[in-house]
Amino acid sequence: MEYRKLISEAHLIVQDFLQAQGYTNALTAFNTDANPVLEDIPKSTPAPRPLLEILTDIRMAQLHSQLGQLNMPSEKEELDFATPGNNTMPNEAKVVYRDLHPVNIIFARTANVAVAPAWQDLEKDPEMTVKRVPALISAAADRTVKFSLLDKAHGDDLPGQVFQILQPHEGVALDIDFHPLHPQLMLTSAMDKTAVITNTVTGKEHQKFKDHAKFVVRAKFAMEGAMFITGSHDKTANFYKAQQRQSHDTNDLPVYALDKTMVFKGAVESMCVLPPSKNRAPTVIIGTRDDNYLHYIDLTNYSVTKYNMNVNKDDWVSFTPMDISASPHNEGGYLLVTTDAPTGRQILFRTDSALQLFNYYGVPTDGFSTPRNAWDRSGKYFYVTGNDHKIYCFEVRTQALVGTLEGHTSVIRSLFMDYERRMLISCSFDKTVRAWANLTHPHVATESSGDMVLDQ
Repeated sequence: MEYRKLISEAHLIVQDFLQAQGYTNALTAFNTDANPVLEDIPKSTPAPRPLLEILTDIRMAQLHSQLGQLNMPSEKEELDFATPGNNTMPNEAKVVYRDLHPVNIIFARTANVAVAPAWQDLEKDPEMTVKRVPALISAAADRTVKFSLLDKAHGDDLPGQVFQILQPHEGVALDIDFHPLHPQLMLTSAMDKTAVITNTVTGKEHQKFKDHAKFVVRAKFAMEGAMFITGSHDKTANFYKAQQRQSHDTNDLPVYALDKTMVFKGAVESMCVLPPSKNRAPTVIIGTRDDNYLHYIDLTNYSVTKYNMNVNKDDWVSFTPMDISASPHNEGGYLLVTTDAPTGRQILFRTDSALQLFNYYGVPTDGFSTPRNAWDRSGKYFYVTGNDHKIYCFEVRTQALVGTLEGHTSVIRSLFMDYERRMLISCSFDKTVRAWANLTHPHVATESSGDMVLDQ
């Protein structure tokens, strides 16, 4: 049975190649000679991968094997990779939020959000002006951004309940970040081509920015809130600087102005603000379509360093870096790049380098996918979304797929790892948000060893 399937696929690949190259006579002859096999192939059989794409993957695999001896981890990296992971990873759905939005959910994350005090708080402390509560923040196709209580009551609202609804945009919000010093400042970017900073205490708009011409897909604070960056499908990234002195005084909220615009070859898809490190300047990394480079941008002077994602250093563009994230355990020493390659390829780079430490394959992906990734806080595992509505978990050091998280029934649109609560947050077009946790070993120290068991 498997042999017949391979024969059918081979015939379809040859037929597709001849047609794509315009070899009309050869195609006619092939269809005549191969007719008995072609007639036997079910009409429902999906289109095969193009021959050139298959050959490119084979070539890249061969080159990677040949150059493998050059991809030598440092002594520190070898020690890190030699240490096994443990079974404290999120492995089953702790909470499933089904009634947050009646439409597709686009983005979800957690945060300790600054909000106005409830009347019970004011009875205890009449001078209170701001209260921070653990919340789940979700954005959906109804253009709302909703705040739901995680694990503590707030006034008359109990855990699981929505306690605040905002609508900062005329389009769907695509990304959400919070100011590291002023948690009442929420940064959102949206399909309406804008970025907005909202005061979550007052519920009012703090600032609105209309400097992009297409969807603004990424928005991140950087440099302790002294700057924020937006990335758009208009092929630009905008850099905004705070115009007021940063302080912890909640009455001294920063105001931002556009300071720099950078233009790229293709639409911006991914962005990663590297964590602080004594070994590098504040840096943001940007990945785009139609480009085989990662762009490292020094936020102190806007100098750009480009690293080629192709192991053989040519300029062939065979995938897009759809999501980028830095490892959480070593000052961002590793950079995980999730691609839209049909092989489901994930690349682990050494940060500030084109060196590919490992490649991971096997996540169902296609050119229409929007895969997302998230690191476990130990840095020993990471999660990636597949286009089959599952979340895949890989062990970093062995490159092994060690399990899947199942439950969503439609496209998974975002992943967010809450390191404080050891929870993985996912949201989907199935109109649910899922909070995944390790309910078997919720308090085991991350230094312990063992095998991770995921709910399958």
